[in-house]
Amino acid sequence: MKKNWIFIAAVAAAFGWVGEAKSQDNTLTPQEVGEGWKLLWDGKTTEGWRGAKMDAFPAQGWSVENGTLRVHKSGGAESTNGGDIVTTQRYKNFILKVDFKITKGANSGIKYFVDPDMNKGAGSAIGCEFQLLDDNNHPDAKLGVKGNRTLGALYDLIPPDRSDKAYNFDEKVFNTATIIVEGGRVQHYLNGVKILEYVRNTQEFNALVAYSKYVGWPNFGNADQGHILLQDHGDEVFFKNLKIKELSDERLPEAGEKFKLGMAGYTFVNFDLDKTLEALQKTDVHYLCIKDFHLPLNSTDEQIAAFHAKLASKGVTGYAVGPIYMRSKEEVDNAFAYAKRVGVKLIVGVPNVELLPYVDKKVKEYDFKYAIHLHGPDIALYPDADDVWSHTKDLDSRIGMCLDIGHDVRNGKNPAADLKKYHARVFDIHIKDVTGNTKAGYSVEIGRGVIDFPSLVEALREVGYSGVCSLEHEKNMKDPFVGIGESIGYFRAIIQATK
Repeated sequence: MKKNWIFIAAVAAAFGWVGEAKSQDNTLTPQEVGEGWKLLWDGKTTEGWRGAKMDAFPAQGWSVENGTLRVHKSGGAESTNGGDIVTTQRYKNFILKVDFKITKGANSGIKYFVDPDMNKGAGSAIGCEFQLLDDNNHPDAKLGVKGNRTLGALYDLIPPDRSDKAYNFDEKVFNTATIIVEGGRVQHYLNGVKILEYVRNTQEFNALVAYSKYVGWPNFGNADQGHILLQDHGDEVFFKNLKIKELSDERLPEAGEKFKLGMAGYTFVNFDLDKTLEALQKTDVHYLCIKDFHLPLNSTDEQIAAFHAKLASKGVTGYAVGPIYMRSKEEVDNAFAYAKRVGVKLIVGVPNVELLPYVDKKVKEYDFKYAIHLHGPDIALYPDADDVWSHTKDLDSRIGMCLDIGHDVRNGKNPAADLKKYHARVFDIHIKDVTGNTKAGYSVEIGRGVIDFPSLVEALREVGYSGVCSLEHEKNMKDPFVGIGESIGYFRAIIQATK
C-alpha cells in the first residue's frame, strides 16, 4: 500500500500531577495552581456543594470540623440522614483527588458521572462509584462478585487489584483516592497506585452493567458528564483535600480503543527515569514497559515503592517488565520473583529454549503471562512470530509472544497477518518501522519505512487486542526525542484516520 505522510504534533503533558511540594490541607501550592488544579472544597464552608436531592446543603448529617468534612454516624442506612452531597457543577474529563478516612465498619463512596435526577426515590443517587469500605468489618466486602464491592472497586462492577503492592491502605490515617477520567478511559488509584482501569461506552462495560444492580438504570455510566458525589451511608467518614484538574475535551486518538499506547523501556537505555518520564509526558503516553536499568532486579521493596510513586506522579503505569534474558533456572527464578515484587503480571522474556519447560512451571506457579520477545534475523533465538509459536504452542496458554513488528518484518514476515494468526498468544507488541523486509533493513521513525500501519491497526481492532502497543524507538538512541514524537504522532494519526 502506498502510504501518505501523516504527521501530527505530539501532545503536551496531560495530567500534570502534583510535584514534590506539599500544600497545607485544603489549599493549593503555586505549582498546583499553575498546573490547573482547583479546590472542590475550601475546608471551611459548604460552598460548591448541595444535597443530591435538594437545592441546599443538608441541614443535618454533615458538618465541617477542623478542616474536614464529616459524615455523621446514623445507623448505617443508605442516604437516610443528611443524604448524599454533590458538586453544584458537572465535570467531563478530569483528575479528582480526595483524602478520606473511614472509621471501623464504615461504608461510603465517591461517585462520578452522577445524575441526581435519575433516582428521586429512596437510596443513594446514581453514578459510577469508587467504593469506600472497611473491608475487614463491613459485610458488603463479602457480597458482589470477586470483591467488586471492596475498597477501591468500581462498585458492583469491577474489583480492585488486591495485590500487596497495589493495595496500600492504612485505616488509621487519611488515604488518597484518585479518579482519572479521559474520555471513555477511567482509572482508580489508591495512595498513588493504580488499582483498576476500564473503558466506558463499550460492549464489555455494558455487559458488566447488565449483571449488576444498575441494570435498571438507562445508560448507566455512559453519560458525557455529571456531578461528583460524596455518599452518606449512615457511617462516620471524614474527607479533606478535595482537588480537581479538568482535562481537555480533546481525546487522544487511542481513547476508546481496546489497545493502549505505551513505550518500551529500551528506548531510553541512555537516559535516567526522570528524562524517560519527561518524554512520556511530552508525548502524552501513560504506559511503560519497565527495564532493569531503571529498576534493577535486586531493587528493595522501598526502591520499588519509590519507583511506582514517581511513575504515578507523572500519570504513568508500569505495565510489564523486560525484556529479561534468561540463560539458567536461577535467572528464571529471579525474573519471576522480581516481577512479583514489582507488582506486574506480564514478563517480556528471552529464555534459552531448553528452559521453556521450566518457564512453563513458573507460569503455573505465579499465574503470570510470559511474552517471548522475537529478534528478527540478527539472532537465531526466536527470529519471528512463527518461531515463537512453534516453541510455545504446546505449553501453558499464558506463554506467548511480544510481537516486535520491526523484527518480524526484517525476517520476511507480515506482522498484521501474524497478529491475526496468533492473537490469542500475543501479550505485548513493540511498534517501530524499518526500511526493508530483509536483514539489511534498519530502524526508522514510524511512517518512514515499509510497514503497513493501517493494516496493523485494523488487525488490532479485528482481533480485539487489549494489550499495549509500545514504541521501541531504535534510531539515534542518544538523541531520540524528535523521532519519538514523530513516531507517536504518526501512529496516532493512523488510529484516527482508520476509525
